[in-house]
Amino acid sequence: MMRVATNDLDNPESLAEPTALARPVCFDGLAGMYHAAAGDIAVLLISPWGFEELCSRLTYRVLGERLAALGYPCLRFDLPGTGHSTHSSSEIADEGAWRQAICTAHDHLRSLTQARKIVIVGQGLGGLLAADLAQKRSVDGLVLLAPALQGRGHLREIAAWTAMTKGEFKVSSTDGPPGGFMSAGFVLSAATVNEIRQLKPLRSLPAVVQQVFLARRPGNAGDAQLAEELSANGIAIDSIDFIDHAAYVDSPIFSVIPEDTLEKVLSWMGANFPVTADLAVPTPPVPATARLEGDGYAEEFVRFGPSDMLFGVFTAPTQGQGGKTAVLILNTGADHSVGWGRYSVDLARGFARQGFAAMRIDNAGIGETPLWHGQERPVMYSPRANDDVRCAIDWMVAEAGIERVVLLGRCSGGYPAFVSAVSDTRVGASVVINLPKLHWEPGEDVIKAIPRVILTRAQQVERLLTGKIPLATVLRKLWSLSSEKADRMLAPVLGNRSRHYRFDRTVREGLQALTARNVPLMLLYSAGDPGHNNLIDWAGKGFAKLAPHPNVDVEIVEDADHNLTPLSTRDEVTDRILQFLRQQVPKDNSVSSELRRR
Repeated sequence: MMRVATNDLDNPESLAEPTALARPVCFDGLAGMYHAAAGDIAVLLISPWGFEELCSRLTYRVLGERLAALGYPCLRFDLPGTGHSTHSSSEIADEGAWRQAICTAHDHLRSLTQARKIVIVGQGLGGLLAADLAQKRSVDGLVLLAPALQGRGHLREIAAWTAMTKGEFKVSSTDGPPGGFMSAGFVLSAATVNEIRQLKPLRSLPAVVQQVFLARRPGNAGDAQLAEELSANGIAIDSIDFIDHAAYVDSPIFSVIPEDTLEKVLSWMGANFPVTADLAVPTPPVPATARLEGDGYAEEFVRFGPSDMLFGVFTAPTQGQGGKTAVLILNTGADHSVGWGRYSVDLARGFARQGFAAMRIDNAGIGETPLWHGQERPVMYSPRANDDVRCAIDWMVAEAGIERVVLLGRCSGGYPAFVSAVSDTRVGASVVINLPKLHWEPGEDVIKAIPRVILTRAQQVERLLTGKIPLATVLRKLWSLSSEKADRMLAPVLGNRSRHYRFDRTVREGLQALTARNVPLMLLYSAGDPGHNNLIDWAGKGFAKLAPHPNVDVEIVEDADHNLTPLSTRDEVTDRILQFLRQQVPKDNSVSSELRRR
């Protein structure tokens, strides 16, 4: 049967990371996370934007936890139209919205902590915004992590990266709204683009702060020159090489926490802004939940599960009759709960406007949720993800009156969407998008299964002939392919000793369980996606092995990438999911009016 971990669900000591967890806070339409501490110096963390933010979310959480452990209360937050904050990113019309939001966050942090001093941390575009804030509010120190040097130049850099990845993600920087911007599915309105362009170059920062810490990108001449220019402006500056930067912003999946840089930030804080113990006072308790309301939706930000380790956002319609069904949106890869291109947020709020409740969560080891005890990264395809699903359903049942759940996951998120649908009878339907395969073996190396670079056959031959691919690597690959073919041919003889036999048996048993319970399963694939090819390889070109399962529907989306990056692709996928929900979900489908009133 499929692996479903169930241990430690009631064990309060089951966390691998026993640090104090940040609590969700909401203010002025902004969503944030607050790390409480008793010190008199507070830290405001301003995130980068887009793809870089996806890579940085875990590291920002870790930095906030470590600062709080040393006595520094910290606030992290999402800018308007980004992350979990309100507003559609493409519809922001105020060219000062982001700068005003940063001032609001600064003021909110001061009101939460009554801090004597405030230090601002900014990475990428967040560094440029931090410098702007320092000229409008009382700021005592800046921590600049590979900051953007100027707004226009930063947008050009992102546009160049977007052009290089167009073959993979199928979008250009001009594919956003008129006058706006797009990269990796993330969108900026024309007003926000203009606001970024208006930001003063970082080198023009006057001596309005006591101290600046700069983590320079190695080999970046602009970063090296910035340190000299800020020093010439009369600012006391300490600078280091950000030696882990390239690996840190590589991708959400492959991103590494830059431990060396974080430790140097903590040391710098201790040396320049020591917490005064005799002035430290306990901060007021922060509620375990926070709430936002937007156009057609109401959201509750919660911690739940053992020791409140898990994080999620429950989105309810603001109109309609009470009901008992909700959609649970799962993480893809290491993307936190906003989703690639903020699609998970857009899906949840779009569902609410159509009368469907939804919950998006961070699985263990992703975003705001720490690892389970004994769990290791990478967490994709971990059986512990099914515990995360179970805890989320438990919360919805207990707190929102939900009785029937529709699971929704793309790629690695599709795996628990399938496996948990099999094991949990409260799951009434499942939508699985671009799942590479329907079963993963225990101990299978997930990282090796993720293609970093896809080469054509001609490119592979050229690299082999020129020695760029070692012959030993080719021989190992050929041996692996021949072993796989032999395993498939001998599966009836080898039985459970054959990986192909175990795969076939496990998938058949899972599908039989869903069919017996009449649980609809939508398998949605981008045309040409490897997952679709793998499904054909197992089920046959005519999907013969799916014939006994009338509850299973396979659909194809043309001209779509694996991540569903283009806006037109997302619109089509959203329409298909809504059609599936309307066909499969009972009419009583909105969340209870009691939850909407809370």
